Amino acid sequence: MKRTIYLQMLYLIDMHRSWIALDDSSSYAPRIIYMRGKVIRCTFRTICLRAIYKHNGYECGTKWSISEYELDKALAVYRKQNSNVKTRLQKGASYLEAKDVNAIMEIATYGLLKLELSEFPLYKQR
Repeated sequence: MKRTIYLQMLYLIDMHRSWIALDDSSSYAPRIIYMRGKVIRCTFRTICLRAIYKHNGYECGTKWSISEYELDKALAVYRKQNSNVKTRLQKGASYLEAKDVNAIMEIATYGLLKLELSEFPLYKQR
């Protein structure tokens, strides 16, 4: 995943959050992936999210750690599903929207986590 898309995704999660807050985005964690029938151990950047309050059966303080590898796979699937996103992201990462991040995160977590980001930002940037 391009660094600019990754950073824009973090910005949108932080700016449009509803019941989940961005806890940490600068950590790296080892993950095991399967490629071509082989087990490979790699280190990926991870996004750590935390539930601010109880919602959808998740308790307050519940944490999720999502690797960049899963986000990258989800972005590829989302680009295939939505050609509009593909053309917008070719223009630049700033064209990524909150609804796109919602869909990407849902795909990356296999439907378990729905961010429900608001359309409007929580605060204005000066």
